[in-house]
Formats: sequence, C-alpha cells, structure tokens
Amino acid sequence: MSGAATPRRPRAPLDLTKPATVRAVARRSGLTLKRRLSQNLLVDPAALAAIVEALDPGAGDDVLEIGAGIGTLTVALAARAHRVVALEVDEACLRATAITLRGHANAIAVRLDVRQADPDALGLGPDYLAAGNIPYHLTGAILTRLLEEVRPPLRAVFLVQREVAARLTAPAGDWSLATVAVRSLATVERVADLPPSAFEPPPAVHSSILRLVPSPVLGSAERRAVLEVARAAFQMRRKTLRHGVTRAAGGDAGLAAAALEAAGLDAGRRPGTLDLDEWRALATALEARRRSPAR
Repeated sequence: MSGAATPRRPRAPLDLTKPATVRAVARRSGLTLKRRLSQNLLVDPAALAAIVEALDPGAGDDVLEIGAGIGTLTVALAARAHRVVALEVDEACLRATAITLRGHANAIAVRLDVRQADPDALGLGPDYLAAGNIPYHLTGAILTRLLEEVRPPLRAVFLVQREVAARLTAPAGDWSLATVAVRSLATVERVADLPPSAFEPPPAVHSSILRLVPSPVLGSAERRAVLEVARAAFQMRRKTLRHGVTRAAGGDAGLAAAALEAAGLDAGRRPGTLDLDEWRALATALEARRRSPAR
C-alpha cells in the first residue's frame, strides 16, 4: 500500500525589495539594467508602500503602470486594485514579469510604449489610475502625453528626478516650460524624496514621489496660445520678457510691448517668475493686439 503523496508547500512570494532577489530575477530573465533607459529598480519597501498609499487604489480600480521593470510595483498594486496593466518596452523586463506576476491573475505586463497607449484599447475603466517608476529622461514627454489624453487618469503617482519634482511643484519664481505645461492640466504634489540607495543599482540622482490630479484650468485653444508664448519666452529664459515676447510676436517689438502693457506685466521680468494666470493674461493680450486693426 503506497503512502499518500506529500502535498507541496505553496511557494513564498518573492520579496522584490531585496537587492539579492532583484539580481536573481534579473539573471534568470537575462536582464541587464540599462542606464540609457533609466532602469533603476526600487528596493525600498517604505518607498514602495508610500507610492501605493499616495495612489490609494481601491478594489474596483484599474491601474495603468508605466514601466513595469521586474514587477515590484505591479505586484504591490495588484494586492489592492481590481486590475493592473503594466506597460514595458524591454523584452528582458517582460520575461522578468512572467516570473514575478505568477499568482497575480489581475495583473498583466504588455510590451507597449506609453506614448502609443490608448486607455480604451487597454480595457481600462472610466476612472482608471496611473503609476510608475518612469524613465527620468522622458518625464516631460510622458506626463504631458498622459495628461493630454482625452481620458486622463483620475490621479497618478510617479517616481521622478527630485529636481524635476521641485520645479513642477515650485511657486512662481522658479517655473520652467514644463511647469507651465503640467500645471495647466493638473494639480501637483511632491509627496516624498528618496535617496539613490532606494534603488538597485543606485542612480546618480535623488528621486521624488510625485502625485498629480488632472484638473485642467485652461481650454485647449487657450492652453495652446499660452504654450506658444511660453515656449518662445523660455527659449530665452535668461533674458527678460521683452526679448522672449518679441520672439513670440515674430520679432515685432512694438506688438510685444503693447501686449505686455495690456497684460500688466513688467517687461523686465524673467519668464520663470510668471504664474499661470499671468501667462494666460499675456497670451490673451498678445492675441488681441495681433487682431487689432488699430495696431
């Protein structure tokens, strides 16, 4: 009489915040972390928890993750969300997620660049959320693309370079073109800063957790006009508004001066000192002066 087979013990879940586990998964999947793709994997459990808490996914929420890596954040989100769709462009990372997402039926990783992603095609719910450890060199392009979606996420939490987070959340006085572009579409909050040691391998920069809540304050045509003027001005950010607005006015210094006066702005100010209301007033004044038959 043969004895009953000994049941197999369920495998303990992988702790993807342990550097040794990260390196083991990377070896199994043939993943060589590439600096050009900003592939620095989060290994700080407190930071991971802070990202999830800042996003606060519920049991009915779909989450779009940008940059799956080896699935560290994917797994943490899947424990709370209804469904997680993680986008990744690196084949080796996708092989890694085939290992780490086992047992997480509500999470999938797909090969797709977020700049070509369509929330509807991905089957994301009407009030989906977004999160990710995004490539730092593509932060501006990714945030703008996501926020300009016809159907942007209800809220989003991302890891970004600390200097970028500081600029995007800065009071007027230290704005950039990216600040104008993002703040015209969303409220932005810097949740926490992380040291290089929070990642494997450690990057050369510090990082921040950034939370965004889409809330456009400009109409699409108005925003295009604002960005047209701001883009010209920030191309000459070390010079005064007089120079930048003249550039936006096609070299017409008289038109630029009239627009600045109508907007109530000192021509000697720098572009980074304007807030969103002042950019709107300037764009409106410039357009009005362009159309004025008396000019």
